[in-house]
Amino acid sequence: MKRLFFLSLAFILAFMLISCDSGNTGDFKITLKLPIDYEGVCNDLDEDYDYTYCINESDQVMLSIYSKSNIADEYVYADRKLIKVGDNKGGKEEFIRSLKKGAYYRFFVEVTNSNEKLKLTGGIDGVYYDDKNNYEVNIFLAPVGDFARVVSDRTHSDKNSLESYVDDGGSKGAAAVALKDGRVYMAGGYDMEEDEVFNKAAIFDMKNIARKDLKLPAKLYDHIAALLDDGSETGKVVVGLGTGEDDALNDSVWIYDPKSDKYEMIALGASALTKAKAITIDGDVYIVGGCTDSGASSSVYKISAKTGSVVSELFATLKTGRCNHAVADVSTVVVDENDVKTVTPRILVVGGSTDAKEGKETPVLGENFVELVTKGSSVPMAVTDRNNGDDAELTTKGLISPAAVSVLMDDKEDDETVVAVLGGYLRDGDDESSWMWVANPNLLVFSENGENALVYDKNGTANECSRPSAALLGSEEKNVIKYVAVNCGTKEIDRTKKNATDQIVFVLQVKRVKDSDLGREVFSSSVKDSLMDENHDPESDATIVDGPVAVDALGQVFMLGGKYVYQVGSYAVP
Repeated sequence: MKRLFFLSLAFILAFMLISCDSGNTGDFKITLKLPIDYEGVCNDLDEDYDYTYCINESDQVMLSIYSKSNIADEYVYADRKLIKVGDNKGGKEEFIRSLKKGAYYRFFVEVTNSNEKLKLTGGIDGVYYDDKNNYEVNIFLAPVGDFARVVSDRTHSDKNSLESYVDDGGSKGAAAVALKDGRVYMAGGYDMEEDEVFNKAAIFDMKNIARKDLKLPAKLYDHIAALLDDGSETGKVVVGLGTGEDDALNDSVWIYDPKSDKYEMIALGASALTKAKAITIDGDVYIVGGCTDSGASSSVYKISAKTGSVVSELFATLKTGRCNHAVADVSTVVVDENDVKTVTPRILVVGGSTDAKEGKETPVLGENFVELVTKGSSVPMAVTDRNNGDDAELTTKGLISPAAVSVLMDDKEDDETVVAVLGGYLRDGDDESSWMWVANPNLLVFSENGENALVYDKNGTANECSRPSAALLGSEEKNVIKYVAVNCGTKEIDRTKKNATDQIVFVLQVKRVKDSDLGREVFSSSVKDSLMDENHDPESDATIVDGPVAVDALGQVFMLGGKYVYQVGSYAVP
């Protein structure tokens, strides 16, 4: 029998990389935290048994190290250490010599089996090294391309799971974003059990696998939250708008500073809005649309902080105001011969409704169903499917509350950005008197089809999600398959507890395939098989309608909501 290798009774694989044996002299320890072993099979493995959640003596741990001397700089590759699982002392002296005082570090771990198949990954960002201090860093590992509940002790998950501030009674409308140092900020939401709007907020620290509770300046749900890069260690969070107590809409926007734990209100100039969308492009935050009490906003605002102070401006105006829509970053990036990067912001806006009355929304239809936003302009994009060059059912049925994620397909000589669109709900029926709302049964991939025109490819899915959140999962360059992590929530359109179902999480695979009928390549989107039964945590009966996601700089995606925090393992460090 082949035994699982472990160094503690908690079944946590740990290795110590130290410069001295004791004292406050820069001792450094990295502990790998493993996913829950539900069946306890990792204690005594058959020789030929390869269970993804276990680390065996035949496995290998690759530790990749990236560093930078200034927090505003980009990380550069520093070193890589292959650590044999059977020897916890491998590489410690070389590792400690590679760390430099006063530098910031990023660590990324890859666990491969004896067949060199990647099993588990995890990473941590923003570790500042000072050789006068002791360090203990946790890195939680998740199965690659699959989700696992974050736990500090895999054998006592009932007591050591990282929990959100939402209990299992059910929730909706929270928002989350990853900070520059890898921590995750989550705020607001609506408690369906207590019929209460939260002013709760929290920061989830993966280094210590702990939650720090905070407060929002107001009770909010269906609000926005996005990262604003001001050059600081953590960046700041733009949070605000949304719905408050007694269904009152909010017009305030705040900048949250994680270092001081303070909120500062900024003058955006927007009306009171709910269900707007916010997206970060090149460190700036763009707020798109949103619904008022009587209609929908067509404004796109930009918030930037690169000049040393926070500045807001009207960036563009949509042809059709909307909320409950999706946005995706389709910016162009040019790097010159001096490695100077120039980003031209472009935002694809998909679907939505022109009012926020749940179950009675008016969908955005016709030529403005999809718009492309650039500075000072928004252009309608003609939409067709592969089989009908004159029409597409999306422009006649609409699509409300979908998720949209930009995916860079770099498997060919020329890179191509496509947009995966999933979930949401649409009208179903042939005439105005008989149609009904149904969850979108299709996975869509939009790609350019000439100037100001898009074509979409369609695949069916059993994982229907009425209000999903999604984010791109990190993957290797030139990989033929790209991955999108999805916090599905429920297929029920009604956002009440009686119709909410248990939280579902899954990963999409996006790739090119040859369509024999069309005689050409198209884009395919499909749900990746999960280790979890029916993409669900069997120990959680929490209900979440539209739980948020947050993706860090390592391409790791965190799912929040219902009760626990989940991590999706990325395929490679960017």
